[in-house]
Amino acid sequence: MPQEAPAPATAPRRYAEESRLLRGSGPGPGPLAQAFPYEQRTMLHVLRHRAEHSADQEWLVFDGADRLTFGQAEEQVRRFASAVVTAGFRKPRVALLLRNQPEFIPAFFGAQLADGFAAPLNPESRGPMLSRLLIRCEAQILVVRSDLLPVLCSAPSLGQVALVLVCGDTNTSSEIHGVPVRGFRSWYAHHSPLPFEHLPEPGDLAALVFTSGTSGGSKAAMWTHHYQYFSSASVSDALGHTPGDVLSTPLQMCHIAGLQNFANSALHVGCTAHLKSAFSASRWWDEIAADGATFAMLMGPMAGMVLDRVPQAPRHRLRTVYILPQPARRAEFEQRYGTTVVWQGWGMTEIFPHVPSATRLEDVPADTIGPPPSWTDFGVVDENDRMLAPGELGEMVYRPLIPCAMASGYYGDPVATNKAFRNFMFHTGDLGYYDETGRIHFVMRNQDAIRRRGENVSAVELEQVVRQHPAIADAAAYAVPADLGEHEVKLDLIARPDAPLNLDEFFGWLTNQLPRFMLPRYLEQRTEFPRTPSQRVQKYLLAEEKLDRPQVREFLPPARRTR
Repeated sequence: MPQEAPAPATAPRRYAEESRLLRGSGPGPGPLAQAFPYEQRTMLHVLRHRAEHSADQEWLVFDGADRLTFGQAEEQVRRFASAVVTAGFRKPRVALLLRNQPEFIPAFFGAQLADGFAAPLNPESRGPMLSRLLIRCEAQILVVRSDLLPVLCSAPSLGQVALVLVCGDTNTSSEIHGVPVRGFRSWYAHHSPLPFEHLPEPGDLAALVFTSGTSGGSKAAMWTHHYQYFSSASVSDALGHTPGDVLSTPLQMCHIAGLQNFANSALHVGCTAHLKSAFSASRWWDEIAADGATFAMLMGPMAGMVLDRVPQAPRHRLRTVYILPQPARRAEFEQRYGTTVVWQGWGMTEIFPHVPSATRLEDVPADTIGPPPSWTDFGVVDENDRMLAPGELGEMVYRPLIPCAMASGYYGDPVATNKAFRNFMFHTGDLGYYDETGRIHFVMRNQDAIRRRGENVSAVELEQVVRQHPAIADAAAYAVPADLGEHEVKLDLIARPDAPLNLDEFFGWLTNQLPRFMLPRYLEQRTEFPRTPSQRVQKYLLAEEKLDRPQVREFLPPARRTR
C-alpha cells in the first residue's frame, strides 16, 4: 500500500491566551432590524404594515414586466394561505421549483401565514437530486413552473407531495407520479383572503433553505421567522437603502442573495426591487438603466462577462454594485461604468454576520471581510475547537447574542446539526483568521466545495449522483481554474470492468441528472485514483495535472432555459 507523503515542517500553532470567543466590534442592530418589537419581528408583520400604509407602491418587478405592489402581494398571500387551509393541509410544507417570478411570493409567504413553512428549491434541480430534496423537506405541495414539468416526470419520485400546482400553461396530464396537477392561480384565486389574525411567533419555523452541500450533501437549514426578518433588515441597514432606492439583480430567490438582499430587503425599506429570471451579460447594463436601479448585485465572474461584452454603459443611476467575491478587474469596472463596487461581506445560508456595507474598508488586505457585528461572539478555532491566536488559520465560528439570529439547525438531520452547532458555536466549515484589530479575513471554503458561476457545487453530492450510473465504479469531482475566476468542475471516472464507458453518452446522461451549474466542464476516464493509506482520494494530486492532455475531454453545458 502506498505511503502518505510526509507533511512539510511547519511552525507550531499559536493559541489565544484566553480560550473564550471574542465579542464582535462591528455595528449592532440598525433601525430597520429594530423597527418592530421582538414579538412582531416576522416578514409577515412587515408585509401587513406595508400593505396598510403603501398598498399601491410597487414592491417587485419581474423581468421588467410583471409587477407586484405591496397591496397585491398581501392579498395574494392571504388567498393562497386560505386555499391551503381549506384544502386540509395543516401546517403545510410547500416546496417551490420556480425562478424569479410573481408566483414565488404568494406560495412562499402563504405557506408561512398558514402556519407552515416554504422550501425554495434551485430550479436547476432534477433527477434523483430533486427527489432527495423533496423527500428531505417532506413537501406536501409543490409549486412548479410549467416548463419544468418534464423535470418532475423524469424524477424517480415526488416523495410525500400530494398536490402539484403549475405556474403557466397547464395543458398537460392531470397527474404526475400519481399526484394531481392543478393550475396555480385558478387553484387559490377564488378563495377569500385569510385574515392576518394569528401570525407566527419569531421563533417558529418559516422556511427550509438548502445549503450548497459543501461539507457533504445539501442540508435543509431551518430559518425561523426572526432570522429571515433580522438578516434581511441588517442588509438594508448596512447599505443605507431608502424608499427612493431601486434594487436590481439576476440572482435567484432560491438563494439568500435574491431573497434576503433584494426581495425582503425592499420589503423592509418600502422600495422597489427588480428581479430577473436569468442573467444576460450583454443586456445587464441596459436592464440596470431601464430599471432606474441605484443598487445591484452580481457574482464575481458575472462582472468579468459584463466587461467583455459591454464597452460602455448607458446613462444610469447605479451608485453601488455588490460583487462577491471582489472581481479581478474591479477598478476597470468602476472606471468604465462610473459606479462603485463593494465586496467586503460574508455570510452563508445558516448565518449572515458580515453584511455588505456601502462604506468600504480601505487600505486593508484583499481578504478582509471586516469586524463581526457586536451582536455576535466569534473566533477561529482548531479541529478541537481551541481558540487560535490572531493570524492563525483555522475554522471561523460564530455565536449570536440575539435569539433566533441564525438558522436553528438542519431539518431531519440531527447528526449534521450536532456537528455544526457543537460546543455552543456555529461551525462554518470555512477557513480564515482574525487580526489584532478583531477583523476577520476569509481565506477559503471547505475543500469539497467548488465555487462556479456564483453557485457552490458540492463535490460529494455530485459524486453521489455519478456513482448511480451503471457503468461507473468510482468518481472524483474537484475544482480546476476557470477562465473568468472562481472554478470549473472536473470529474474523473473509473469505469466498471464489465461496462464500457462512452463519455459522450455519459455526459448526455448527466444533463438529465444534474443542475446545469453542476455539470462538469472536463471529464477524464482513469484506471485508478491516487489514495492515502486511509483510502481517501488525493484530489490535490489530480488537480495538479494539466488540462491540455489528450485524456481530458472538454464538454460545454447546454444553453440555459429562460422564461
